[in-house]
Amino acid sequence: MSGKTVVIVNPIAHNLPSRRQLDSVDEWLRLRGWQVSWEETTARGHAIEIASRAADQGLPLIFVCGGDGTLAEAANGLAGSETALAAIPAGTVNIWARETGTPRRPLAAVQAILSGERRKVDLGKAGGRHFLLMAGYGLDGEITHRVSMRSKRYVGATAYALTAARESLRYKGQAITVTIDGERIRANTLMLLASNTRNYAGLVQIAPAAFADDGLLDVCLFLGKGVIDAAVHAVLVALRRHMKSRKVIYRRASRVEIEWDEPLPLHLDGDACPESPSLLGIAPLALAVMTPGHIRPPIFSR
Repeated sequence: MSGKTVVIVNPIAHNLPSRRQLDSVDEWLRLRGWQVSWEETTARGHAIEIASRAADQGLPLIFVCGGDGTLAEAANGLAGSETALAAIPAGTVNIWARETGTPRRPLAAVQAILSGERRKVDLGKAGGRHFLLMAGYGLDGEITHRVSMRSKRYVGATAYALTAARESLRYKGQAITVTIDGERIRANTLMLLASNTRNYAGLVQIAPAAFADDGLLDVCLFLGKGVIDAAVHAVLVALRRHMKSRKVIYRRASRVEIEWDEPLPLHLDGDACPESPSLLGIAPLALAVMTPGHIRPPIFSR
């Protein structure tokens, strides 16, 4: 496999590989006949533009060296095209790389991907935006909105942990009505997650039955009213017992509608969203991806 490719680099991503590591990737690709273009993002949404241009040019694949937010932007630019997305891990956690077994070292990641498999995966939809991993409303969204971008860049996951501890003390949730493929549920909700993958924060499987290619979102409602309920949910998730809790509702669906008095804060793939669409959906097999072929990740059903 060879041809033209673009490597999108988020220069402010946490855990960004060194220039020397990226140079070794460039050299390795060029020695194997690839024409490589390197482009750094300069603002939010820039990766969408770069990826969309690559798709218009008919490139076989592009690489993204950044976190899950940068990957999600690129996925938005590639949605519906035949240009495949591949990850060179960086960022705070990089859940997609963990889910697909992509090596952390840049050169090893590229080598594993180019000897791996091309697949099609679903993309979630929130309003006019796609997401690759998950949409998180409520406490999860509030944490993402409150975390400092500066601390996120320099201390990574620790920034989320500190912000989560602070926000959990004061977040009370809200009574909302959620219609999941026609089933109406009314409850005071601390957090609603609609997942396309399983891993959460690089630590736990919050949607343990999710597949990235089954045409469905795995919806998890965490019910409750304050810090005690939030703490209990956190413990049960860490122990992998949250699915048995009476205050957790888990469904698999293609359409989720939310009714509220005030919109809940939202993040998509770890990036805070300025707006909170009340309708979620799924775009089945809308994105081509390249993943290592030496393992069979459980998030793929096909």
